[in-house]
Amino acid sequence: MSRVVTLTTDFGISDGYVASMKGVILGINPQAQIVDITHAIAPQSIREASFILHTSWRYFPEGTIHVIVIDPGVGSYRRAVILKTPAATFVTPDNGTLSYILHELSVEKAVQAVAFSEQVAKRALPEECQAVSITRQEYWRRPVSSTFHGRDIFAPVAGHLSLDLPAKEFGESIESLNAFHIPVPYKDATGHTIGQVIHIDRFGNLITNLKSRDIPAGGAAVEIKNQRITNTSSYYAQGKGLMAIIGSSDYLELSLKDGNAAAFLGIHIGDMVKILSALPS
Repeated sequence: MSRVVTLTTDFGISDGYVASMKGVILGINPQAQIVDITHAIAPQSIREASFILHTSWRYFPEGTIHVIVIDPGVGSYRRAVILKTPAATFVTPDNGTLSYILHELSVEKAVQAVAFSEQVAKRALPEECQAVSITRQEYWRRPVSSTFHGRDIFAPVAGHLSLDLPAKEFGESIESLNAFHIPVPYKDATGHTIGQVIHIDRFGNLITNLKSRDIPAGGAAVEIKNQRITNTSSYYAQGKGLMAIIGSSDYLELSLKDGNAAAFLGIHIGDMVKILSALPS
């Protein structure tokens, strides 16, 4: 049975870890179509993995199985879980990797988080979703390494899921998953919209949590680290120096023409970005 399975890890590609996972999946379902989202997540960066997954999963066919293994708690007590949504299935440690997914699906009012934190808390599942704690060991590879659950638990579970086994076959149903709060923009006392940098891509572009809807119709200036960008460009080659662009995922990005904006400005995840309430005169 042909089914798409994606892999997102922090394993890199210079060792055999990713190949081992693929081999296990193909040993269970030789017809599985395995796609690499990325294996270049910064080591143990749950936050980065959650964001990358958020910007990529929706472009795969309905029913795709997404395996995410960023697992600083491997070998300790932390749940391995399956989250089944109306559009996709996710297989991952229950450590926050699904935070953006749960944020997207949630109908609850977003919590105003003014500082980025990877501190997780239990989050109830949306009604249309199902989650399972992976406890049925007959679906695991034996023996199970205490340091490589990607190969011995997550890969074989994904392989069996790709054969259309229902999620409930892999363990007990659970009502919540661990997630960190996604920081959301807010208005300050002067009416300016305050956001923050939530991701820095490999080009040094600063992806913020501000979206096109946060930009006033008549345009607005953007401030970061005492630098002011007075207009929004449509594409990278259009501007000069520091630019503000609405990127392909609808987030406001700050870029440096032919350069690295993060290095130039000395920016880190969580640094503040301000949209002025009116264009400066």
